[in-house]
Amino acid sequence: MVPVYYYGIPIIVGDFLRKLDVPQKPYSYAVLNCGGTTANAGGQIRRLFPLDAEFGVVTVDNYVPMYKTASDEEKQARLDKAELAIEEITRRIKERTPGVFNDCKGLLPRLVTGAVYPLYKYGRKTGKFTVNDSCTGCGLCEKICPRQAIKLENESPVWTAPQCETCLGCLHRCPSAAINYGKKSAGNGRYLNPRVEF
Repeated sequence: MVPVYYYGIPIIVGDFLRKLDVPQKPYSYAVLNCGGTTANAGGQIRRLFPLDAEFGVVTVDNYVPMYKTASDEEKQARLDKAELAIEEITRRIKERTPGVFNDCKGLLPRLVTGAVYPLYKYGRKTGKFTVNDSCTGCGLCEKICPRQAIKLENESPVWTAPQCETCLGCLHRCPSAAINYGKKSAGNGRYLNPRVEF
């Protein structure tokens, strides 16, 4: 499952696909996970690695630098719908069904990705991260960062790279909600899927 960032794929996923060398190509598929639409994220993958199938699943939008998290009822409704979609996706994968089964691309997917994705690709500035006084120095943010862009110094996280994935794992999983990204995230809530063990 690949998360969709700014209507495209995370930089780290593209880096992985560029290095991927598969001598005998198996049945290959991508399941794109988004909070609204995937736009042309699947096309980005196909340019780097041939796919037999593409799927899309809408779950809960957790980009709190821009949006408030949904109500508990809305979250549960989205997760229920996503689980049904995943059951159908699982069936097609087991049957090795080829095709594009992504009905959440939205309007003008190539145009949308082309216009918005560069904001992510050339953005991702770690300078927007801040830490408030509720930080306990537990070090979880440093441990889970996929880019190793966080180091604990004097029991407080410091971003040591100019860019990261902006996956916001550090922000959402901080047990004391001490990490923020930009000016709005502090008041927009936090989200962890209650149906997944972390």
